[in-house]
Amino acid sequence: INKMKKDLNWYAFYWDCNSNSLERTDVIHSDLIDDVKKAIKKGQDFNQIKEIIRRNLMWYYWSKSEWEVLVSDLHVREDSPKYKVEKIDIYYQLEPNLDRITEYMINNLTPRKRQNGSVSKN
Repeated sequence: INKMKKDLNWYAFYWDCNSNSLERTDVIHSDLIDDVKKAIKKGQDFNQIKEIIRRNLMWYYWSKSEWEVLVSDLHVREDSPKYKVEKIDIYYQLEPNLDRITEYMINNLTPRKRQNGSVSKN
């Protein structure tokens, strides 16, 4: 799994209050990899695996203050009535990409057949 983890990366932004800076974090962690590998092994389809990924990412990143950032328009002054700030979390960043994340994980975690017909492990 550790070798596999190095090869699978999907990043999202968060504010690190310790370093007082915008950072990125890799959201594909070993628990998620294990869950997807088990689902692939069981023969679950794309939508079932997508639901596993969605639930896992929600559990880790949805509505948790340590994963939230404030986003605003760079070109509107703070004292303008049009100025607006929105709070988003990591899950908010990932949710529109769930189909692509699912496809990416399935493609990279599904064992591939070698030319001689044997299955290689990722």
